[in-house]
Amino acid sequence: MSPVALQSQDGRDPALWPFSSESPWNLPLGRGARYAPPDDPCTRDLIDPSIPAWINAAEWSMPVYVANEADRPVPIVRDGVQVTSLRIPQGARPSGPEGQDSDAHLLVVTPDRRFVDELWRARPRPNGGWDVASWSRNDLYGMGIGRGGERAYGGSALGGLIRRHELASGIPHALALAIPRHRQRRGFVWPASGEDDGAADSYRGHVPMGQLVAIPPEVNLAALPLSSAGRRIGEALQRYGAYDVDSAASFTLFAEPQLEGELADARSDLLLLRPWMRCVSNNSENNPGGGGEPLAPRAPPLLPWTRFARQQ
Repeated sequence: MSPVALQSQDGRDPALWPFSSESPWNLPLGRGARYAPPDDPCTRDLIDPSIPAWINAAEWSMPVYVANEADRPVPIVRDGVQVTSLRIPQGARPSGPEGQDSDAHLLVVTPDRRFVDELWRARPRPNGGWDVASWSRNDLYGMGIGRGGERAYGGSALGGLIRRHELASGIPHALALAIPRHRQRRGFVWPASGEDDGAADSYRGHVPMGQLVAIPPEVNLAALPLSSAGRRIGEALQRYGAYDVDSAASFTLFAEPQLEGELADARSDLLLLRPWMRCVSNNSENNPGGGGEPLAPRAPPLLPWTRFARQQ
């Protein structure tokens, strides 16, 4: 298949910029968004300086591979039973670290760029194929939420990932956020449809799964001494925000593993950006992004998936 740009005159490549233009992952904040003040319990838990801030990449993140028809189908096995077979590129590696406790995420886009297959705790089998603890398939032309996925919030694990091509050109979507369980609150909110196993015993805070958080538009990012990468992340947090989708030991964003060597400045800048973040109190399915005039242009339409099928 010949390479296709992130966005052409005809639309978006779903492998590089996934999900419907109506997906909450692609909808910008609106000028009607209401931002909870710093002393609000949700915001207070969000910006608590005692909790470290980090961007996962080489470990505990989401490696993405695009399969093609030359990749032979291999078995996907869960609890000793084959649940499907998938085309997975040779050399594909799940996320680190190595070890039985690792999430070992592996995301594989189908050759026609229509779906993403999401594997959790993926381990290569000695005779070929993969053992997994869980497997989901999400439609790249869908909403990316509400149909399952390999993250605690119940949607696609591809949503909110900082991709390699975006750190230089701009991040045109909301980001994925994870925070410690003791800062999470029981009772998920849209666009989440689930929460962590064991939430009843471990959630003791005020930030529900699915919470939209953002930097208010009146914050002057230009006045902050940010690197280029940090500014891109700050702009995404101000225009689109981030959704609480999982739990982690730190206040955590997620980037492709290939970006590991390019994130030092952005990780430092996150300490400058985080104090300005606020919980958005009026985001809902009927009022996405808080409503009002959007702070960024709408995502262009996706390229017809039949175009990619013809190029195989």
